[in-house]
Amino acid sequence: MRARHDPCPFAALPRRLTFTADVEPSPAEPGGRRHLDATAALLDLLDETGARGTFFILGEVAEAAPRLVREIAARGHEVASHNHSHRDLEALGPRGLLGEARRARAALQDASGQAVPGFRAPFFSLTPRTAWAAAVIAEAGHGYSSSVLPARGFLHGHPAAPRRPFLWPLEGGEGLLELPVPLARLGPARLPFLGGMYLRYLPPWDLRAMSARLEGPLAWSYCHPYDIDAAEPFRRAPGLGLASSAFLWANRRVTLGRLRALLRGRVSIPLAERLDEARAMAGPAPAQSKGSAEEATVAAER
Repeated sequence: MRARHDPCPFAALPRRLTFTADVEPSPAEPGGRRHLDATAALLDLLDETGARGTFFILGEVAEAAPRLVREIAARGHEVASHNHSHRDLEALGPRGLLGEARRARAALQDASGQAVPGFRAPFFSLTPRTAWAAAVIAEAGHGYSSSVLPARGFLHGHPAAPRRPFLWPLEGGEGLLELPVPLARLGPARLPFLGGMYLRYLPPWDLRAMSARLEGPLAWSYCHPYDIDAAEPFRRAPGLGLASSAFLWANRRVTLGRLRALLRGRVSIPLAERLDEARAMAGPAPAQSKGSAEEATVAAER
């Protein structure tokens, strides 16, 4: 009897995409080190599939484990910033963000020997309430951001943002390039189905249907080291209830297989090598005031 053939749920996606990872500790163990071994396993997966990607790394991780940052760079991947601490932009404010973004970028550049043009806000927390952050990210020395979820999200979202790359307008410059999270419709919702818990929890038939409905011309995935750490014991995450902690912890065994299926037969290159492509397709930004990091700080403190 022949084994049933289960077609790849990602077959309809473009052949060219980018693997990205947000390198941060497990929410259940913020002071732990399990993310180091899990990141090494992600690097092995990329070697296995011939993929190169972008790793958005916390400055706290870079300072505590510079050897990991060097290893990521040595294997041919882009080192980018996930800011210094894993706090959302609104909690930091403009002055706090500028200090953290500069510190993280310096640590990452020192450890990797690379320039660090890329920035991703924790929790994709660049929203209408934090539009001031674009000026601050640019002031810290970054050339592009990957910080916008252009839909409603569990924590943060910017439903009015374009689904294609766009330029945040800045005073005295060409603007900060934004690479928003790729989405697809599932019923009435638009979901970032190529990343995180969505990649872990959505059934194959929904992933297959959504892959054929990809919105936005620049495809990329995202994950966290803990998404593949199926051996991590269950703990209640600080600041979260039991149900939310269990949701973050469960269903991790499927992640590596799904990432392998996503990458197999495709060309994955770092986001930094796709910036010309992204600029060529960039559309208008959502309405926001222009300004510098200093002007954003003054406005936020009024």
